[in-house]
Amino acid sequence: MFPENVYLFTYGTLKKGFKNPFAETLRFASVFEGEGYFNGRLYLISWYPGAVYDEMETAKVHGEAYRLTDTEILWELDEYEEVLGDEASSLYLRKVVTVTLQNGSEVPCWTYLYNQSVDGLPLISDGRFTV
Repeated sequence: MFPENVYLFTYGTLKKGFKNPFAETLRFASVFEGEGYFNGRLYLISWYPGAVYDEMETAKVHGEAYRLTDTEILWELDEYEEVLGDEASSLYLRKVVTVTLQNGSEVPCWTYLYNQSVDGLPLISDGRFTV
C-alpha cells in the first residue's frame, strides 16, 4: 500500500512543456510541488534523456516534483518508461530517490532511472533536459 503522500520526480518528457498523452495524464493525476534535483548524471539517450542516480555525485539532475493524487498512474507511466517484469531488460527502473526542492526541503520521490549502459552516450552537463 502507498503512503498518504506519494511523489514523482520527472526530469524528461513528462515535465511541463512536453506534449504527450502521458505528460497530460500526469497533470490530471497530480499536484505540481516545484522544481528540484537529485545527485546524479543525465544523459541524452535519443530524443529523450536518462538519469543515473548517485548520491555521492556532485552533479545534479534537475526536474519537477509532483504529489500524486492518483497513484494508479504509476502503472501507466511504468508502461511508458518501459519498466518490464524482467528488470535486466527494462529501459528504466522506478526507484525512490531523495529530491531536494527549491525551498531546501528533501522529499522521497519515485523517479525513473535509466537501466541500460550509458557508455558512449552524450552527457547533459548542466543536468537539464529541455524542449
